[in-house]
Amino acid sequence: LGRTAWNIDNDVYKIARDCFDKGWTVAGLNSVSHPAILDEKMPQWIVDKGKKDPEYKDWKSTKAHAYTKKKEEESKSVSTRKALVLASEYIKEPRFYLSWSCDYRGRMYSQQSFLDQQKNDSQRALVTFADGCRLDERGMNWAANAIGAAYRGSKITYKDRSDWTYSNKELIAAIANDPLGTLGEWERVDAPWQFLQLAMEWNRVVLKKDKAIWDVPIGADSTSSGLQLLSAMRRDPIGMKFSNLFAPSSSSEPPQDAYKEVMRIARQIAYKNPETARLTEYLEDRALGKVILMKIIYGATSQTNIREVKEYFIDKGLYGFTVSWEDVLSITKILLTASKQVFPSAFESLKFINQLFNAAKSNGSKSFTWSTPNLDNINLNKVKYETRRIDTGHLGRITIPLSDIKEPNFNAMKTALAPNFVHSYDACLLKTSFQEWNQPLALIHDQIKVLPNDMDKAMDRLRKGFVHICSGDPLAKLADDLWVPKQQVKRLEQGTGCLEDVLDSAYMFN
Repeated sequence: LGRTAWNIDNDVYKIARDCFDKGWTVAGLNSVSHPAILDEKMPQWIVDKGKKDPEYKDWKSTKAHAYTKKKEEESKSVSTRKALVLASEYIKEPRFYLSWSCDYRGRMYSQQSFLDQQKNDSQRALVTFADGCRLDERGMNWAANAIGAAYRGSKITYKDRSDWTYSNKELIAAIANDPLGTLGEWERVDAPWQFLQLAMEWNRVVLKKDKAIWDVPIGADSTSSGLQLLSAMRRDPIGMKFSNLFAPSSSSEPPQDAYKEVMRIARQIAYKNPETARLTEYLEDRALGKVILMKIIYGATSQTNIREVKEYFIDKGLYGFTVSWEDVLSITKILLTASKQVFPSAFESLKFINQLFNAAKSNGSKSFTWSTPNLDNINLNKVKYETRRIDTGHLGRITIPLSDIKEPNFNAMKTALAPNFVHSYDACLLKTSFQEWNQPLALIHDQIKVLPNDMDKAMDRLRKGFVHICSGDPLAKLADDLWVPKQQVKRLEQGTGCLEDVLDSAYMFN
């Protein structure tokens, strides 16, 4: 990672700078909304109910969500402005490098605040590899695939993505030659700024052929990292299927969409109950399934699930109008039930890990340590201090420890054990797969970016690395590492899924 050299993408920088200077809101750039509720006062009839009343709490939390969303948009806008300023300083540099750090779970993070791939869409498109490649046949196909995915999304087949690119060369050329004049064609696509960057590179290298070397990175993202890992560790054929660990039945079959499957089952559950049948119309959007399924694997509580389902409907403009608080509770419960049907073994694994925590704690453990297949030792050790909040003139309100006395924070560690175990394995996968990799590389948590010519080799390494790290029984090994004997917590049985079938997977990273 540290050897990978970067450049500022001059063309994307000029377009983004122009939009920003004009004050244009383009594809998330310079976009800050002001929800009407921020200017409203709580209705008196709700005030009269008192602070403990559910409607009082609901109104306050709705306004708090609107405020938080606006602040997040303001922060992104400021971040983009800073990135553009920094890009202007580096635009003439022939190459620059990023430094990286590794957290206690083994995950890699860029130490720079800007100009790296771990930021939003517009900032990712501001930079490009300094060292490129002369596209070979497979590299050209992967580049075409990346353009189609950026435009249409990655839930269609590889062939459909590439076909879109080859069939729309006039549109791509028009966008590349006049980005501001064709805003309506690209600002609402799946990944607008990265699409624009890829389209301009395709126009230069493939269509016009006035540039010999391709240097824009293309990405592959784990379709559902935590679900893949837990399902594979348990050899769960259902979970492995819906997390794309098996080969598709044909080249015309698109990747499995776990979130859509959750929504399909959720609609069935809702429709069978006369009291919830009317909610089926709100159970269509896969993004709602993602709210539950993606977060619960990483330790989200039921209160977090409820809050995020509510926030989804607030953002859609439905909450308080056609969707009530009671509806949110019902929908959350339905989605949780559906998620457990799609990934039964993953949810059993989460329960098992909580049992291991309780057993290890009762055995006297005050921290929790396990090792990964690449021999990293992961130590989960959260503590709590006696603290005091104080107001300062320069830093605002801060928390300071009052003593050096540290006590184990068991509540925090219990919540953190399962997600950190999963994160240690997705970090292990990348570290295992890219040992002795000498080509340009970027990581975004459980996503990679490489040159088009290198994607076949990268995908092959990822499949082999995944089989390696999930071999044996990682959950039983976790129990052994935590010194919890079989007599105290019975080990989980593995299913009939064949781990070696992952080697034929097409969409494990997609």
